[in-house]
Amino acid sequence: MEEDGALLGAIARGSKVAFQSYYERHVGRLLGYVLRVTKDRALAEDVVQEVFTAVWLKASSYRSEQGTPLAWMYMIARNKLVDRWRRRAPGGESMQPEAERPLLALVQADPVLSMSLERALEGLNPEQRQAVELAVLGGYTHEEAAVELAVPLGTLKSRVRMALRHLRALLTE
Repeated sequence: MEEDGALLGAIARGSKVAFQSYYERHVGRLLGYVLRVTKDRALAEDVVQEVFTAVWLKASSYRSEQGTPLAWMYMIARNKLVDRWRRRAPGGESMQPEAERPLLALVQADPVLSMSLERALEGLNPEQRQAVELAVLGGYTHEEAAVELAVPLGTLKSRVRMALRHLRALLTE
């Protein structure tokens, strides 16, 4: 949305009015998403607060060529959720249940996005698809995904980078 991009620009310049408007537009949807993923209202509210704090502090880092303002905000939410799951896990193991991957939950909540993403994933070669499914959709770190796929870290990062370029081109058509 162009309006969201303009609001982020104003937020980056310190506009509290723009931040309030952005917050009011998206807090309900973001809270619903985080609540579906966490199934814990208090945790979801904490994460949403962290996300909007990050929006306030990092609005100047948003780049429209890298995606929509909402995608940027949901990526912040995903990162906050993954950070929390890692902090809770003994020995750094992921505590994130398979069915509750943050980006996967977002895709499942939007059937049109789900169909578009599935079609785009079909256009990837099997190695790229596995890398994206683990490192992007699956919530794994690059290191965890490389171990899971038994490939060097650099190879995994290259596969993810090439796959994301391909997906970006397909999804923006």
